[in-house]
Amino acid sequence: MLASRIRSQIRPILIAAFAVFVLAQIVALSPSSVEQNDPDAEVDPQTLLDDGTSLAEGIPKEKIPDYSVDRFNYVSTLNGRKNWKLVAAKAFLYNGERIVHSRQVTAYLYDSNDQVTLVKGKEAKYFMDGRDLEIYGQVETLFPDGFLMKSDYMRYHPDERRIVIPVRWPVSGTSGEAKTSQRIDFTSHGLESFMERSEVILSENVEVNFVPATSGSATPNTTKIRSDRAVIDRTQQISHFTMGRTKPLDKRFVEVMQPTLYARGRRADLSYGDFAKLLDYMTLFEDVFVKELPLATDSKKQTRYGTGGRAEFNAQKNIILLKEFPQVYQDKDTVAGDVIILHRDSDVVEVENSNAFSEGKAGDEN
Repeated sequence: MLASRIRSQIRPILIAAFAVFVLAQIVALSPSSVEQNDPDAEVDPQTLLDDGTSLAEGIPKEKIPDYSVDRFNYVSTLNGRKNWKLVAAKAFLYNGERIVHSRQVTAYLYDSNDQVTLVKGKEAKYFMDGRDLEIYGQVETLFPDGFLMKSDYMRYHPDERRIVIPVRWPVSGTSGEAKTSQRIDFTSHGLESFMERSEVILSENVEVNFVPATSGSATPNTTKIRSDRAVIDRTQQISHFTMGRTKPLDKRFVEVMQPTLYARGRRADLSYGDFAKLLDYMTLFEDVFVKELPLATDSKKQTRYGTGGRAEFNAQKNIILLKEFPQVYQDKDTVAGDVIILHRDSDVVEVENSNAFSEGKAGDEN
């Protein structure tokens, strides 16, 4: 039966409640605001009741918690090392269910070098005999390198130092502001992040925008990539884009879009870094189609199409290399060879070992 009074001894009582697993975890509870009042003052049990509108799943409803703590502070450890720390405005402890439910939370996730990933959300839940932590509601995750991720749910597995968002949850992220440096923005359904190797896996319905640094009022030449799945290695600055095998073959393409370019292939690798243009080098593989698009202000520039088994995009030189039986179509002309180089800032087409040049129908836009 819930005690009708809360005295200053609440702290040792709460610590004792966790003694069963004190070797694996450490609990630090800051005193409740009630402790600062008259120790003989009665407390209304209704003030200890969770409000029943929880976002977190599995919280006992219409049940008074065994303990209610203001300014909650909890540290999870393993073998003397911190896994994560949770700070909350209020926490509710359910001993029978072994659940701790807290509100207005900030979590500190520690990697092997004690670098901190900061997570904020409306609610958190964890089991007293476990180490995983769940965060609910307007979750913002800030990685040590400034990469910011937003979702409405995340789960942290400290044994693997892995963040997981199931595919039923939309997620978005950004690497920062594209003012003096480049920026990566993305949206996805579901995500995994491995803190130890700075790797982010986007699970489904992926759209990634690589935005170069802005210069004055100039419009940035954003590269947009759509795929079913993407793996972003933030240490090596390489991204891999693939498509799901269950999708129909005629729809199974990674798509690349720029203001003056549309391209697609079965998969794509993209390298990015600190260059004048964010996109440094990109490769499309298998059944490649490339279409150059003239700007509205450049009506004299003709549309060019290219096909092949491989396309390499060099942003610094502003060229496209088509390989593996490449062909290029411009107006009514067709050119083929072993390697074709398209100069994107001019109409120049270089061909290595040209084996055909004919007048015919322009390439299919589809």
